Amino acid sequence: MKRIKYIVFSFLVNIVTLGVVYAAPSYSFNVSSSQIENGSKVTASVTVKQTAAWNVKITSAGNTSGCSNQWVGDSGTGANATKTFSVSCRATSTGVISFTLSGDITSSDGTNSNISGSKRVTVVEKRPDSTVNTLKSLSVSGYDLSPEFNEDTLEYSVSVPPTTTKVSIDATRKDNASKVEGTGEFEVNEGQNKFEIKVTAESGALRTYVVTINVEDSNPIYVMVDNYEYSILKTSRNLEIPSLYTESTINIDGNEVPCFKNEASNITLVALKNSMGEVGFFIYDNGEYTKYIELTGDNLIIYPSNEEINIKNFIAKDIKINDIDVKGYYYKDLDNGYYLIRGVNLSDGTRGYYLYNEVEKTFQTFDIDLINKMNDDNSFYMYALIGSATLIFLCLIIIIAQLNSKRKIRRVIASLEEKLNNKNIKDKKINLDSKKENKEKDKNKNKSREDKEFLRDEELDKLIDEALDKKDNNEEKIESKIEETGVYNILEDD
Repeated sequence: MKRIKYIVFSFLVNIVTLGVVYAAPSYSFNVSSSQIENGSKVTASVTVKQTAAWNVKITSAGNTSGCSNQWVGDSGTGANATKTFSVSCRATSTGVISFTLSGDITSSDGTNSNISGSKRVTVVEKRPDSTVNTLKSLSVSGYDLSPEFNEDTLEYSVSVPPTTTKVSIDATRKDNASKVEGTGEFEVNEGQNKFEIKVTAESGALRTYVVTINVEDSNPIYVMVDNYEYSILKTSRNLEIPSLYTESTINIDGNEVPCFKNEASNITLVALKNSMGEVGFFIYDNGEYTKYIELTGDNLIIYPSNEEINIKNFIAKDIKINDIDVKGYYYKDLDNGYYLIRGVNLSDGTRGYYLYNEVEKTFQTFDIDLINKMNDDNSFYMYALIGSATLIFLCLIIIIAQLNSKRKIRRVIASLEEKLNNKNIKDKKINLDSKKENKEKDKNKNKSREDKEFLRDEELDKLIDEALDKKDNNEEKIESKIEETGVYNILEDD
């Protein structure tokens, strides 16, 4: 019996196997759009099926910069696969972009088929961007808007029961080219919750619709902070608990409201909501409320006190830490991204000074006593230096005075010496003149004598000549004549 069943089963398997027909490879050729605007892109794609190997090419022509490509390959396993190949072209002018498909594909059983095709895309002039930025419809699921929706009305309100925690806002754009933001499901708290639905036209023009969800509260608690009215949240279900805080409750005006405490710093926070529906944390201290800000670094979480820092050589500057405005201080002209702030370390409650690194987003404990001591030492050295400089200055003045005094003495001595020299010169001149006068007298005397001698010699020569001429005269007459003229006396003087 078993043998008969086996024979029948084998027969049936053979019949089924013989009836199998292998599908031939196929393809489809498409473009993303038959018409585009100048400057836009269009994509041409070919999808091959039941294909184990392929040689596919798409070429482009016409009013485009070109986007041709070719793909040659196989499935890698010999089995049939489905593949898509595409090219994208950007229109450069109005006209037509043509795509041409060519090649062949082969299935796993060796069946080969040629592929071909062509597509035309019309390129038209770019139309002006749409300026439509209105909605076709706006609704809050399960509730009615007040007033009834109108595309030109921008503000609406909806009242929901106190137990409501979430609402769903839906909107439909009037122009498909526009974009809508602000729809979906949102959490709400008691009091007012405002939501903005923004519609941006293709041209960039923006229109904002505002929907206020009012979660009814039969007994709201209102407080004034910095001349603004807030309401205290009575539930924490939609609140994110701040880091290093634990949830608790506190009694305010006879109402139990949620609060958040940091035991290390002894700070208590409550959540307040303003008229715009914005929720924020405030420090609560015996009926007083202060806006809470938290500076989170890579290593510390600081609550800045924004107290004025009076440290020598540090200059105040408004800075931003985590998009929060904080008063920081930098050293003199060294504004290099390091700022001194004062606050509380929420991890251990330490109150002090912290140095914030703007680049690394970190805080470091700052030893203010060390800086003050250094400033005091610097002041001492400065005063000592000023005193020394003053003493040196006085000494210089004394030295200069003494030098001036010596210069005066030298000038007096020089004046006396000059006068004495002048007197000596005068005396010498007098002596010289006297000598010169005596010499002149001697010279005149000698000249007179010489003249006298010359006259005597001349007379003598004359007498001699006469004597020679009168040689025949007697000697007595000559001698007598000589004696008369005193010739002997002259000879005796010589």
